[in-house]
Amino acid sequence: MTIAIERNSLSSKRGLLCSRENAMRVAGRIFDHSHERVSILRTADPLQPFRVSTDPAPPGLIVLEMVA
Repeated sequence: MTIAIERNSLSSKRGLLCSRENAMRVAGRIFDHSHERVSILRTADPLQPFRVSTDPAPPGLIVLEMVA
């Protein structure tokens, strides 16, 4: 069973934490520390619409990629 969650019903803190801007900040910190490929991925989860990954990902999910 899938539960639909309206974005407006989420807390403002969650909105900040799961934003694209926050994913970019996290990815930048990881990249600065590791100097390895870091990707921001789009997900289908409304509670986590963006995810940062250092693992290879399908091109259709990649929103932004940092490479050295």
